[in-house]
Amino acid sequence: MDPTSPRVPVIDFAAFLTGDGKLQVARQIREACESTGFFYLVRHGVPQATIDAVFAASRRFFAQPLEQRMKVRLEVGPNRGYQPLGSRFYAGKADAPDHNESFKYQHELPPDDPDVIAGNRVHARNRWPDDLPGWRDTLLEYYDGMERLTAALLRAFALALDLDDAWFLGAYRKPLTQINLLHYPPHPPITPGRQFGLRPHSDTTAFTILAQGDVGGLQVEHGGDWIDVPPIPGSFVINIGDMMARWTNDRFASTPHRVINRSGTERYSVAFFAIPDFDAEVACLPSCMGPDNPPKYAPLRVGEFMLHSNATDWNKDLRHG
Repeated sequence: MDPTSPRVPVIDFAAFLTGDGKLQVARQIREACESTGFFYLVRHGVPQATIDAVFAASRRFFAQPLEQRMKVRLEVGPNRGYQPLGSRFYAGKADAPDHNESFKYQHELPPDDPDVIAGNRVHARNRWPDDLPGWRDTLLEYYDGMERLTAALLRAFALALDLDDAWFLGAYRKPLTQINLLHYPPHPPITPGRQFGLRPHSDTTAFTILAQGDVGGLQVEHGGDWIDVPPIPGSFVINIGDMMARWTNDRFASTPHRVINRSGTERYSVAFFAIPDFDAEVACLPSCMGPDNPPKYAPLRVGEFMLHSNATDWNKDLRHG
């Protein structure tokens, strides 16, 4: 990292969780979100054993032969399961497919869930491999931890925006949150044009909770430069997404970022995308507009946006699957 570049701040969340320093932590979060839109979160309450277990499970899955992984390949519509290496390509942002593979899952819903039965609201059943005993339980335990942390962060974001701390919780009653297990092989030594482990992009979420593992490669755009966000043991990296940027009238920054794994070894990460409910409306917050600062964006319906987003992604995926 260039020592003259602004560093991604490290925020200790313990005082917020205990209630001893909620406003102070919220102010720190506000400052981070109004600058780079990224911050490290430490002492966040998620046991390290839970994090270690999900990384072990990720390595276990991606170590399987390809034909085993392909048994749970992600399908059009449900957007859950395995995406093979090189299956996502974004013309204009890169000259080659993203150099990663992933496994996606969401909140575990029962087969009789009305939205699963209706089949028209993005909600669906997860796809689980049947040859990895205990694997599903490990992933669901991690998901539970992420949901608890999400609830706390939603309260922190609300206080940072001078709202009642429960303001965002109404948009997360049955959210479309998703976890991606990501595996980045070493970057190819010779890459003509622009090739990335993960192309430059901003997240189409409210915010993201990223566990990086112990291998770097994440970079954030700031001031026209790319700054490194190296792993800090025991931390998560939190970044603002497009939905929160719309909610805040761009007061909080949804910042482009990318991954290039030049470590010469395997890189693993686990990303939790905090997407609100299907029926939630993302409209400019009262604390983020005024006579001289009118709303920049029309209200957005999350479900409609996600249906369009999933279809667009799949059109891109299938051309290079």
